[in-house]
Amino acid sequence: MINRRQFLGGVAAAVALSGCARTQPSGTYEIASGERDGFQSEFAELLADAPSASGGDLRFTVRYTTGSLENLSLLASGEVLIGLTLADSAVLSDTPMLAIGRVYENYLQCAVPARSPVRSMKDLRGQTISLGSPGSGTAQTGRRVLEASGLTVDDVIVRPVSLTTVLDSLADGTVAAALWAGGVPTPAAVPRPGHGPDGGIRLLDLSAEYVEMRRVYGPMYEPVSVPARTYGDTAETATVGVPSLLVASPQLPDAVGGALVDLLVDRAQDLIPPDTVGAQFLDVRSLIQTAGVPRHPGAVAAYRRHHG
Repeated sequence: MINRRQFLGGVAAAVALSGCARTQPSGTYEIASGERDGFQSEFAELLADAPSASGGDLRFTVRYTTGSLENLSLLASGEVLIGLTLADSAVLSDTPMLAIGRVYENYLQCAVPARSPVRSMKDLRGQTISLGSPGSGTAQTGRRVLEASGLTVDDVIVRPVSLTTVLDSLADGTVAAALWAGGVPTPAAVPRPGHGPDGGIRLLDLSAEYVEMRRVYGPMYEPVSVPARTYGDTAETATVGVPSLLVASPQLPDAVGGALVDLLVDRAQDLIPPDTVGAQFLDVRSLIQTAGVPRHPGAVAAYRRHHG
């Protein structure tokens, strides 16, 4: 895994394109992303704006959604041909899909007001908690987090709140805790004047939940930490990582799948949001690790070109 600082410092090497003639992609394709001010939408915006070196008349636009589950539904219906999803949401889905690549690490982040007496997930028994917006992958993963802590949805009051209102929902008591999955930092959760509880927020340590989730569900879940002072005066906090995949409908033309890989590899430095400290997977060896989701044939051909 590489972070932005390591990448810009030269960890990733430039890879030369082969000289083979290829079909030039064309057309405009929507990327189903996530909520505005979330990491998935920010990544999709950067991907859509990245200058393509593949030639042709190819453009990408961003479709804002509630998250992974809605994106997979849009793929299934054929409304979009490209989308972002949490890896566990993809594995649990029966939507026909093929992977373009594993693109970055999502960090499960459970925030409470800094002055809250809640110190662990177990302390949330009987409390109101958001497991993410309806349609988000977190709403699904959050149930696994609860179970890993020894709770079920019957032990808490689940009240979904939008990622864009997390700070205000914690401030006014709509929820006692809010869970989301995103990059670090997640833009919508960064403290700003007039938003959030007095004293700021605090993240709950999910290291015990990680151990149980890894035991039950395997290596899809990874141990990660949110660095200190990511959201104001917060301490370094251990949590659970789950990869984000860029996936496509089997109907996506091979040339477009290949062009997406070219962007992910050749324009990686343009796809890491400013000030990001979370892990990115924008190198060939990491991109191809797609959690068992079969890779798109256009992506496979592109990886072969890049890897040599």
